[in-house]
Amino acid sequence: MRNKFFKISKGIENTFETAVQKSEDFIEISKLNMKISSLEDTIEEIYIDIGKKIFKRFKSNKEVDKMYVDKCKEIIEIEKEIESIRKKVLKIKNRRLCKVCEEELDKDADFCPNCGSKQ
Repeated sequence: MRNKFFKISKGIENTFETAVQKSEDFIEISKLNMKISSLEDTIEEIYIDIGKKIFKRFKSNKEVDKMYVDKCKEIIEIEKEIESIRKKVLKIKNRRLCKVCEEELDKDADFCPNCGSKQ
């Protein structure tokens, strides 16, 4: 009898631990997705800033050239950070991207469900 109660309590404990881990993963994914969204908003603000400056120069009949390199480099750095965060999200979700179409798929998938490519 004692053994049955032990097995039942162990099963409940394992279920509880799994639920807690899934909740923690969900919270972490949500935070990372919010960070991605914030960084994407920053990129959009930079795009707008670049566009306004270029248009102002254009309207003034001034040359538009390499003066915006720093802003473009800033966007590239933010895009790298977004990619790093996306990789963390995939790792937490135990998923990866298809080598061909970049569709999200199970980490252990042999073929992509989207394009059918062998992984």
